[in-house]
Amino acid sequence: MKVLTILIPVYNTEKYLRRCLDSLLVPEVTDDIEILTVNDGGKDGSIDILREYEKRYPQCIRVIDKENGGHGSTINAGIANAAGKYFRVLDSDDWFNTVDFVEFVKRLSEEDADLVVCDYRKEHTYNSKSEYFEYKNLEDRHVYRLDDIDLKILEGEYFVMATSTYKTEILRASGLKLLEKTFYVDMQYNVVPVTKTETFTYYHLDIYRYFIGRRDQSMNMDNFVRNQEHHKKMIKWLLEYYTEISKQLSPNKREYIEIILTYTLNTHYSIYCEYDHDHARAYREITDFDKYLLKLNKNLYERLNCMAYVRYNRKTKFRFVRINGKKWNTAMQMARRLKGR
Repeated sequence: MKVLTILIPVYNTEKYLRRCLDSLLVPEVTDDIEILTVNDGGKDGSIDILREYEKRYPQCIRVIDKENGGHGSTINAGIANAAGKYFRVLDSDDWFNTVDFVEFVKRLSEEDADLVVCDYRKEHTYNSKSEYFEYKNLEDRHVYRLDDIDLKILEGEYFVMATSTYKTEILRASGLKLLEKTFYVDMQYNVVPVTKTETFTYYHLDIYRYFIGRRDQSMNMDNFVRNQEHHKKMIKWLLEYYTEISKQLSPNKREYIEIILTYTLNTHYSIYCEYDHDHARAYREITDFDKYLLKLNKNLYERLNCMAYVRYNRKTKFRFVRINGKKWNTAMQMARRLKGR
């Protein structure tokens, strides 16, 4: 069995694909890894590049060419076809730091934790800025039990797709199946496998390189607003999934998932508070969603009151959203003055 399957979802990324693949093809580890590439119905020359690399490296590269189904469908295909003990995702416009990747694979060959988390960087190529993200309070190579740790050591951070390497059997046992033709499926990936994760370890290795090629790429509220129906579909799926299974989970797993959901709910409410047009629609959407959340899961509804602007908007019945979504910054300032009342 291969130590690691690296899934590379591919959709019209011929410009970056060679950089991505070359960052993995290191002689020291090619016998231990499977590079599973899924071409998601792209129309550029990506499939030709993938076939070229598959022919050159038949011992470690496999190509799946399928009709377009979205990012979630590529990950579903990857999990179903993976042959490695561990599994992780590398988007085709990103890449790995080769030096630390070699050490990572060597460590994995002796690892048995359900989940391995590592550091990553955001590479802002438009201004040559590099942002490093790490889990500062975790001890390198220490094995933790998710049910036993004090979650405060994570300082509100959680394990995301760019930092996470799961045992393939954990992903399958969790029943993870990402929604197809839907954005933001990484939220499912961040939540569902945790329900079956008992142990995790941290490698203080700087592996993942997250490519940010435009100034506005990381400041993506405009994209959230544009794709708010996708975000609503996804968060409703998560809320209903969690509400259904929460009683089966340990207290620590419930708390961990609720940290993620609170963060995600914060983003969702912010979407409607950022509308700069059609304020009537934004008002209807946010008030309907607020009622939905209260009815579905009162605990999460009340937990979200930790966000000052949500608390204040609720007190004013979302008046600022109705008048002008951009006014939510004003609402936040007023909410701070009301804090403690």
